[in-house]
Amino acid sequence: MKIIKNFDNLISQGNVEGRKIVLDILEEGLKASDPYDNVRKLIKLEGSILKIDCRQIPGFTAEGNRITEPLIFDLNKVRNIYVVGGGKAAQRMAKAIEDILGEHITEGHVNAKKGEKVELKRIEVTLAGHPLPDEDSVEGSKRILEILKKARKGDIVFFAESGGASALMALPGPGISLEDIRETTRMLYFDKGATMWDTNVVRWNLMILRGKERRYVNDATLIAVHTDERPPGVRVNIEPIIRGYNEAIKILKKYDLWDKVPVSVKAYLEKADPQYGPLKLEELVNKPHYHFRVMGPEYMLDAAKKKAEDMGINATILASSLSDIEAKSVGETLAYIANEVEVYGRPLKPPAILLCGGEVVVSVGGKKGVGGRNQELVLSAAVRISNSKNIVIASVDSDGTDGPTDAAGGIVDGYTVQRAKDKGINVLEELEEHNSYNALSKLSDLIFTGARGTNVQDLRAVFVGGKSEVIHIGLPDYLRTLIQQK
Repeated sequence: MKIIKNFDNLISQGNVEGRKIVLDILEEGLKASDPYDNVRKLIKLEGSILKIDCRQIPGFTAEGNRITEPLIFDLNKVRNIYVVGGGKAAQRMAKAIEDILGEHITEGHVNAKKGEKVELKRIEVTLAGHPLPDEDSVEGSKRILEILKKARKGDIVFFAESGGASALMALPGPGISLEDIRETTRMLYFDKGATMWDTNVVRWNLMILRGKERRYVNDATLIAVHTDERPPGVRVNIEPIIRGYNEAIKILKKYDLWDKVPVSVKAYLEKADPQYGPLKLEELVNKPHYHFRVMGPEYMLDAAKKKAEDMGINATILASSLSDIEAKSVGETLAYIANEVEVYGRPLKPPAILLCGGEVVVSVGGKKGVGGRNQELVLSAAVRISNSKNIVIASVDSDGTDGPTDAAGGIVDGYTVQRAKDKGINVLEELEEHNSYNALSKLSDLIFTGARGTNVQDLRAVFVGGKSEVIHIGLPDYLRTLIQQK
């Protein structure tokens, strides 16, 4: 069964051959982003002996997994095994743990994204809100915290964590409501287009669980398995987290939001209660806490690249983490690079595919349109590749839901703008209103996968099937006319 549910419909129009090639490559990349198999390779149970050996994970790097020697536990000497976690990939990782340990699990609870199918039997699941947290996020997080606090010396706590956990594990600090966190998130990420990193630094300082799980496990052994949104070698500066409340205030001021966020948020950050703030050194030193990176975007990108090469296509990964830039700008830039390949055969000669990952942003301001970053990216690119018979561009979110929509992303080619014109769709107006979902829906160019239980950011593919003597720079004539009329 294909991951892209509407695969056949997407190859029924436009550049059919190019679309099929792109979708086949996306399929292979998305398939490789599931963390389940890597968790099964990490954790082995032989009789009563539990072995955790990260060297068995394909593509293992010491950077992502600092514990390079196997951890060995005799389950006859282990009191309880708890499994908790949150994030878009949490359920798939917990599913692997459950399939390995079965009845050895004492108790567990994970928060997954609404839209996923509940897969677990022994471990409880709360399907919660994302990208904005909801009441289920809070209630599920309370249950996770309750289990964490039960842990004692002699117990093992498995913690499954991935991107999306900041919304799915939202447990507000004292005096802050769920709506306060929702509004702060909306103002930062959606209105101002703040980076996810800046948004998370603020949110983590307003929550008592996210990023502070180790605080509550007492002297139990913590084994954390992570699906990482960042590729190996991309380091995150943890100083903003260590600086805690002051850094959150600084970020809100940077985006001119300090005097606009809810009063309770300002009061909470100014109070700076240390018992809910960043983890302190004494909470971490000499603790049996182990972290293992089981999945990252490199698995998805490498699989997509290999598929292209197996098809006889020149392939390269332009950037594994192209992030925090406006989706419209990235879409237009990728389109111009595609034009360069089409006319000049550089940086690759066609047939060629250019791949990239990461997570771009959309600053919606006061606009009320519906769409996601991947949809806006491809629709913006469509304008710049209009009339090309060779170029196809697609972009999808690995988790299966792009922004607040039910689509994973979208696909466009050189025929898209003309098809839009024929259907009476004003592409520029839809982009201005950040209403890419509406336009791509009418064109039947949305990509649907459903919630996928993973999160390694996005996969973008730019395919150029052949050479052209002409490069189409600028806006198509009818769009230029619409602008002039406006």
